[in-house]
Amino acid sequence: MKTDPVPFPIIAPLVRRHAEDAAFYWSQHDGSASSPHLTLAELGRFSAMLAAHLEGLAVAGSDGWAQALAALERWKKPGEAFVCTCLALQAGNAAQLDELMAHVRARPDELLRGVISAFGWVPHAQAAAIIYAWSAPTSDPIRQAVALRASALLGAAATPSLAQPLALFLDSPDEHVRAAACRVAAAASAGDSLHDAALRAGLQDPSLAVRAEAAIALGGRPPLRANDDAEDAMVAAEALWQCVIVQVKLHNAATGWYRKQALRRLQRWVQLLARLIPIGNPNLAALINFMPARVALRFIAYHGDSAHLPYVIAQMRDPATARYAGWVWQTITGVGLRASALVLPEPHAGSDTPELGDARQDADLGLPVPDADAIAGHSSVRLAEGQQYLQGQVLNPVRALSLLKHAVQAERGIAAQYLLALPLSESGAPHVRLSIRAAAPLQIRSVDKLRDQFADSGTGA
Repeated sequence: MKTDPVPFPIIAPLVRRHAEDAAFYWSQHDGSASSPHLTLAELGRFSAMLAAHLEGLAVAGSDGWAQALAALERWKKPGEAFVCTCLALQAGNAAQLDELMAHVRARPDELLRGVISAFGWVPHAQAAAIIYAWSAPTSDPIRQAVALRASALLGAAATPSLAQPLALFLDSPDEHVRAAACRVAAAASAGDSLHDAALRAGLQDPSLAVRAEAAIALGGRPPLRANDDAEDAMVAAEALWQCVIVQVKLHNAATGWYRKQALRRLQRWVQLLARLIPIGNPNLAALINFMPARVALRFIAYHGDSAHLPYVIAQMRDPATARYAGWVWQTITGVGLRASALVLPEPHAGSDTPELGDARQDADLGLPVPDADAIAGHSSVRLAEGQQYLQGQVLNPVRALSLLKHAVQAERGIAAQYLLALPLSESGAPHVRLSIRAAAPLQIRSVDKLRDQFADSGTGA
């Protein structure tokens, strides 16, 4: 996209509005992954609005950059970092990238998510050029970590863009680089003995994040066949389980912003652990009871085993978790709470319902208050234990693909994770990675590729 001087006056308030709205729509887009209502079609409207505001900033050239950078300096949020990164990548402007990274170095934990996300919103050639430059031996660890995380985001097609072999990053002296390198390794199929050895060593890394990312990579990569790498998968699942236990303790001891960051990491690890732990593991009940209730409910939603529905129903009796627990029950069983009259009247204003926090957010999302007693006695739910259910049906590739097209974002995330874990022989090759936070047009193309792969490989229900 050209950013040359334009032949018409720049209206500064309008450009400033483009910068503000672009950051807002990215935040909505990024947060949509947990939405119980937003579908892919509706997400497309967010994508279109975000793209339009980014285009307005790009057309404004240096004035657009100035407004975007001013917003980053003022708000210091990942949405503003995303906008600045998109503009600098599109323009290929090294000076702008340097200016951006000066802000990122001051607040990496807060801003990196926005910076990395931007690589998925610009043309591949522009993203690949910066990934290559920032993965060079002379780059500082933050740039290398961004390059690696961006490479993992873009998938296997971006891996050749790295300026150094992945093995060097897996052995980096910087723990953030090692953790990011594990994410790149996770995007590849199993079988590279050098990378596999590095990931196994990573399970003993002194850094908790590296141990977790090594476990996720070693246990979660799509094998070539269903029975491949079973031993690695078991070891990785146990390692991630232990990381989750440590992270729960860190989360419980943290406060304020640090507690929020600890929770974000914990939720991601738990979501991925749900994929690695075999359904029916006899020790899961102890882990579920050890985790914070909402984190445990997230695990159960992704794990999908009806054996844990009694825990879900028990959490419906706590006002802090009731609505979310109701959604998890509905998501697994496929029984609509409102349609089946399994809800309680909304509490009156000023009641004991918490005014702030997760319970208030659940109410704002429109989740109903479940009737735990009626649900506990609901006779139509007959799900066999020991299988992964979503919307009342056992997940299989065809069902998961259908959900990717039509379900709400929170359920699409579960379906996408299921598909990523399939052996390549079942899902077709090359393996298609899909992020439900990506731009809607990119997601649609990925779903179409998956559909074609299933058709070519004869994958059925």
